[in-house]
Amino acid sequence: MNNRLSEMRIPRPADLVTIGYQIFIIITISFHFFAVPNAEFLLIYHLVIVAFLFWLPYAKVNKLIRWLKTFNPLIIIPTNFKELHYLVHNVNPVDFDELLIKIDYAIFGVHPTVWLEQFSHPIIVEYLQIVYASFYFLPVILVLILCKRKDHENINFFVYIIVLGFYVSYATYFLVPAIGPRFTLDDLQLNPVMGLWATQPIIDALNFLEDIQRDAFPSGHTEMTILTMIYARRYSKKYYWILLIIGSSLIFSTVFLRYHYVIDVVAGALLAYVVYLMAEPLHQRLKRFIN
Repeated sequence: MNNRLSEMRIPRPADLVTIGYQIFIIITISFHFFAVPNAEFLLIYHLVIVAFLFWLPYAKVNKLIRWLKTFNPLIIIPTNFKELHYLVHNVNPVDFDELLIKIDYAIFGVHPTVWLEQFSHPIIVEYLQIVYASFYFLPVILVLILCKRKDHENINFFVYIIVLGFYVSYATYFLVPAIGPRFTLDDLQLNPVMGLWATQPIIDALNFLEDIQRDAFPSGHTEMTILTMIYARRYSKKYYWILLIIGSSLIFSTVFLRYHYVIDVVAGALLAYVVYLMAEPLHQRLKRFIN
């Protein structure tokens, strides 16, 4: 029995976090089975992910397996996000937009997205919409920088940060579902968001890929951008200085383009700080568990 235990291969910390989130979703779906569309399929899908990640350490190493060991979150995280469209509102059908709107208004005396419309210009909108869409690539670029250096230890740790950051934010959407000001405050806006050439195709692509999500609070764009900036400062100063401009613009764009309330951005920044504080101690515990 002891020999069998010693021969067990435990998934790396990033994959253990992924497994933990799949178990959380499996439990959530099980408790709301009849409220969730395609619940049977979703349960099977999450069980397959768990089985795959437990199998991966035993797989015969080749280029594909090596890639999957490092980059499987690129496949799993987007699908986990996509399914939130079917989960969050059916699990918790109470939207918190009214409360978030009141908090913003109490702080500023105006609705920030409506007030910012006076500064809207197609060139500004175009720039901010492109920057907003770059969110999906910013963490990956830092991973690729580390891959170029063959810095495997920091690659694994930052992938773990990415996974932890995304899944913590996904879990919070169930607690505070909110659809965002582009839907709730649209009747107060004088004009739609209008850029030059790329803005509308990007909006259409994001709407197609994401569906309508209750993912306003907290701002995952803010959380993950700040986390990427923190670790870019540690791993690549050149990339950090680029991110300082792009990342700051991206965070501003979340409100300017009406995706988020200001309180969402504040919550996203606080969540980034919480993840940063908990990441290292949790990582050490997971490593001890593996060893």
